[in-house]
Amino acid sequence: MKGGIVEVLSASSCRIELTLSKFRYPIFLCHAAGAELGDGTAPPVDSLTDDVLASILIRLPTLADLGRAATACPTFRRVIADPAFLRRVRALHPALLLGFLTSTGGFRPAEPPYPSVPAARAVARAADFSYSFLPAPSGWAVRDARDGRDLAAAVQQPHLLDRDRKSEVFLVPSDLEAAAAAPQMSFRVVWMAQCPTKLVTFIFSSDSGQWDAVASPTWNDLDPAKSRVTMASRLLYFRSYAYGCFYWMMMSITPSFLVLDRARMEFSLLNYPSEFSGQASVIAEAGEGRLGMFSFNAKFGESFELDIFSTVRPIQGEGASKWQTTRGAMLPHQYRYQILGVVNAQLLVQGDLEFLDEDFLPPHVEVLQIALNTDYGSVCGMIDEALHPVPLLGYPPSLSSPSI
Repeated sequence: MKGGIVEVLSASSCRIELTLSKFRYPIFLCHAAGAELGDGTAPPVDSLTDDVLASILIRLPTLADLGRAATACPTFRRVIADPAFLRRVRALHPALLLGFLTSTGGFRPAEPPYPSVPAARAVARAADFSYSFLPAPSGWAVRDARDGRDLAAAVQQPHLLDRDRKSEVFLVPSDLEAAAAAPQMSFRVVWMAQCPTKLVTFIFSSDSGQWDAVASPTWNDLDPAKSRVTMASRLLYFRSYAYGCFYWMMMSITPSFLVLDRARMEFSLLNYPSEFSGQASVIAEAGEGRLGMFSFNAKFGESFELDIFSTVRPIQGEGASKWQTTRGAMLPHQYRYQILGVVNAQLLVQGDLEFLDEDFLPPHVEVLQIALNTDYGSVCGMIDEALHPVPLLGYPPSLSSPSI
């Protein structure tokens, strides 16, 4: 299968053209009772089983084609909306960056010319981003969004913690094979707090309905120079995710990443490159089993530099091979950048107005998406940092699973 195109001819019929190898096969499907094609004949589409239709529709090359097919007729919609079919779609097509959720409730969709704008607008119309379905009292805060599910944001009523703690709540990405075998959607949530002497970590499973403790290291285990941390001297920043593991930049005498393996729920360390001098770093999937690292380095009074490294993935907690510098670049404007996340191996950042050069006011501040090859483009305008924006990946409503 090489490609295809879908064209809705009317409310009752559509044309699907598939390119298989070097041959092109137009398929006309008609579903309304008594509907006919131009030559007065109607194909025997009613004799096609859902499995056969699914085998045809899954060959459509883009999410836009699948979305158009889903609106062509009830039969196509039924086949495409089947959970098993949607799992096949997700295995073939990465979720789209639709925009950003804000902590207090709300959605900032991607803006033109970003390619997912039509899907983002459809989701904005269809979803309840005020979270009115949550129980009272109010005060819920969005913490994370994963797996491209509708309204799959982790929300919680913020806990009042003392000044010596910082908690994180985040979703664990689902395993595609496990999800395919599951009769219904399940999820896991991690709660992790940076307490004065150690990490404290729990994981919740929707299958068991229970929280379980995760063996967590003390700060002294991670860094012999640190036996206690406070909010002013905490160690972990910039959570990212790649190849089944979470990564946090760990600020210490010997810079490294704290790693949490999704499957084993075990912690380990990953060393930084020896030449590292950056002030903020996140991990991404670089392809072919390699880890990529985006690393910012501010040159006072000059510009903001982005360095990119890569290395072979560590195995079973072993140290990674030597990091290699792949490229570096100066970012577009003379201000510091705030990291918003990494999605589909793309770094999301926006300018931080607090550190603007007063002699150089850029024409506008925007959210940028930066690839490992340093190509970049605009996603949307600036988002208030106080809203703690969370990237939302997903699919058009016509290709979305029911919400949890």
